[in-house]
Amino acid sequence: MTLPDHPDLQMIPEWKKQYISYETLKPMLKNEDRLNLICYGNSQRSVTEEFFKSCEEELNKVNRFYSEKLSEAHNRLATFGIVAQDVSGSDQGHNHVVRITPPIKRKNTNIKQIKMAVCELYLSLAFLQKYQEFNYKCFCKITIMYDSKFASEHGLKWRNERLDTSLLNTDRGKCKHLMSKLETFMIQLEGGDKLRAMKRLEVPPMDKTPKVEVWIMFRTGFSCGLILAFLTILIFRVFNETDLELLKPQLQLYKGSFLLIEFLFLIGLNLYCFNTSAINHTLIFGLDPREHLSCYHIFEMAGGLTMCWCSSILASLHPPVLSVPQQLHPLLFHSFLLFLLLNPFSIFHAQARRWLMVTMCKVLAAPFQPVGFAECWLADQFNSLSPLFLGLRDLLCFYTCQINWRDMWSDSLPSTVSLDCGQYSMAVTCLIQCFPPWLRFAQCLRCFWDTGHTLHLLNAGKYFTVFLMVTFAGLYNMARERSALLEEGRIYLYIWAVVTCMGVLVTVSWDLRMDWGLLQGNGLLKDELVYSQQLYYYAAMLADVLLRVSWAINILLAQMKDSAAAATASALLAPLEVLRRFIWNLFRLENEQLKNCDKCCAVRDLWNIWRHLEKDLNVLSEDHHKITTHGTICCLPLPNQRVKETKLPAGGKMQRFAHVFKEENISV
Repeated sequence: MTLPDHPDLQMIPEWKKQYISYETLKPMLKNEDRLNLICYGNSQRSVTEEFFKSCEEELNKVNRFYSEKLSEAHNRLATFGIVAQDVSGSDQGHNHVVRITPPIKRKNTNIKQIKMAVCELYLSLAFLQKYQEFNYKCFCKITIMYDSKFASEHGLKWRNERLDTSLLNTDRGKCKHLMSKLETFMIQLEGGDKLRAMKRLEVPPMDKTPKVEVWIMFRTGFSCGLILAFLTILIFRVFNETDLELLKPQLQLYKGSFLLIEFLFLIGLNLYCFNTSAINHTLIFGLDPREHLSCYHIFEMAGGLTMCWCSSILASLHPPVLSVPQQLHPLLFHSFLLFLLLNPFSIFHAQARRWLMVTMCKVLAAPFQPVGFAECWLADQFNSLSPLFLGLRDLLCFYTCQINWRDMWSDSLPSTVSLDCGQYSMAVTCLIQCFPPWLRFAQCLRCFWDTGHTLHLLNAGKYFTVFLMVTFAGLYNMARERSALLEEGRIYLYIWAVVTCMGVLVTVSWDLRMDWGLLQGNGLLKDELVYSQQLYYYAAMLADVLLRVSWAINILLAQMKDSAAAATASALLAPLEVLRRFIWNLFRLENEQLKNCDKCCAVRDLWNIWRHLEKDLNVLSEDHHKITTHGTICCLPLPNQRVKETKLPAGGKMQRFAHVFKEENISV
């Protein structure tokens, strides 16, 4: 019996601690033990006792986890059977076409949610089946190695007496049996369409490395070649410009879109690092593991947008080429970006765009509904993209206040681009800078309302320090613009410096301790690391401190609209904050992955759907005698059914599970 060359690739990352410790048992059979057996004679007994004692402990661990997951699957499938009371089949022919009756009004769960929960349970059973097969092979392999190493039959005897009689072997067909019941249920939910049902239940490959499609790589490589050519022309054009002040308005209008493209490219790099480090980002974000964007899709989008960005800038610098007014090129490019995001057609990764829009709406409605990890993560990204919102403000200002629409074909681009709101200009800038932190502040308050954990209030206080930084930076700049208030401005500057030092200290401490889980042992790191080199962690800690300082300074500089040097410095510091967010993402999701491993959570936790299903279970069990179904999966225990009770240890405690299934089968 052979094992794969890289057994780690066949393991469920979140269940890795529950697998057999194959790499621990294997060193017990090294060559030195055989030499000790020959030299001392009595060594065989000690090696045998130690080895099979370890095998027994590993088998108990694997059996316990397998039994718990199997019992959980039984209970989940029983719940589906209750909900299936509303699924009735009318045309019982050779094709088994099933008609689905909509849920009754007092039920909380719709068919779409049920399908999602069925897919997750099916995936969990597929993982459990792979878990059983892998561990059984490992136990067989290690005992065969023992017999061959010591020329004995102790391994064969242990397999016959312990392994083959354990739950790991006797219940090896249970997962496949339950999966077949879920397949039948899904076919009914899909109206008898077996092909569509099986496609929805498709199990993704264990290898998390995405397969590279030829056409994606071709398009990405083609766009990279064009980008290099465009950048060469653009750099040549900038260095040959006698008056660089004339180019600043055009470049300022494209500043926000440049940050967006940089952000997309770094997100693709994040996904690549997650795949190579076995970080299950699809589970963390609650994405469908069967259909989601890979890092190569993100690289393709970033490359295409960069190509369009360079083309638009070159067209803006050479308006006679396309006979289009110079002022329209930035508007056309940003309108194209808006079309890519909001177009209703099934093109340009419609499912991913829909997920992004739904998550953005949840972020905006943070105080009024529960908050998940994806919403918190997206709001954090907005905090690093604050200069992007300021760039959109400049764009809006230019096309509403400064451009001459009546005489566009003859006018040249203005020498300055800013939002001239008079006395409200500084207030608008401060509001835009406070908007992203407000989203996270509201989310923290909502989390505290839902959970009651004071830790969320401390997190909200961290974002409140950003409000103070922005406020005193604005007061200082307002006083600086008025020459009569120099002394007052100096006081505001000192207060801003104190608040900034406090804010940087709080945010860095929260990044390292809470978001990354560091500073908990193993030097300044933590006991369990995902990335291979400790140097990565120390370099990230240093980079986070330095880039946090630059982020705080940029809050002040972004408000100095009357200073060309400050505007240039702010434009250079803004991409550094996006780079810091890229580093933050790497270790934030690593920490979340380790939490999932501690909880042994390998599929999406659809607790909201399960809660509604349990409510439906209570409603339908009360009215079971009033419900009439045809051709459905019925998992309700009838009076003549025997209810099986088992006692299984879970997390060191005994829990009682009631199975509402018959041991033989489930009636269909």
